Amino acid sequence: MWQWRGHVHRPRMGAEMLSSLDGVRKGLGLALALLCLFPAMGAAESAKETWIKNLVAQLKIQRRYPLRASDEGGTAKVLFHIDREGHLISAVLAETTGDPALDQEALAMVRRAQPFAPPPPELADGDLTFLVPIVFAPRRTSQILQTDIDPSDAVLKARLGGVCRGC
Repeated sequence: MWQWRGHVHRPRMGAEMLSSLDGVRKGLGLALALLCLFPAMGAAESAKETWIKNLVAQLKIQRRYPLRASDEGGTAKVLFHIDREGHLISAVLAETTGDPALDQEALAMVRRAQPFAPPPPELADGDLTFLVPIVFAPRRTSQILQTDIDPSDAVLKARLGGVCRGC
């Protein structure tokens, strides 16, 4: 017979899990921003909601962090308009990140994502303009401090020399 012991074991979250959660959180931010534009009509998912989820997924696939951008990240807001066939008509930067490389990438991301699926008939032509926040999280750089290295460490010397015995 199963008995409640008042104790729940929770596994520790490793660095890999935490970094994947960061990615999920960023994606959810973009999805929520678009979904807030179109409130749900009921419990069942409408064609409009499905189309918006697909549009968000299509944009997320195209997101890249430019190498020449600063490590601080930022949020750009892109205003774009599509036609009834899903072709991009225009895209402009509505709010800057403060980094020209990130701003250019936000616009390029929307351009790369096209053509979008044709919108459902329930969306009016006036509803085909979107203001989307594009979040670039601060880039993490790994740093090794000189104080962290013991020059007499045989394992470190072996790794730096390209020969690792017993690692």
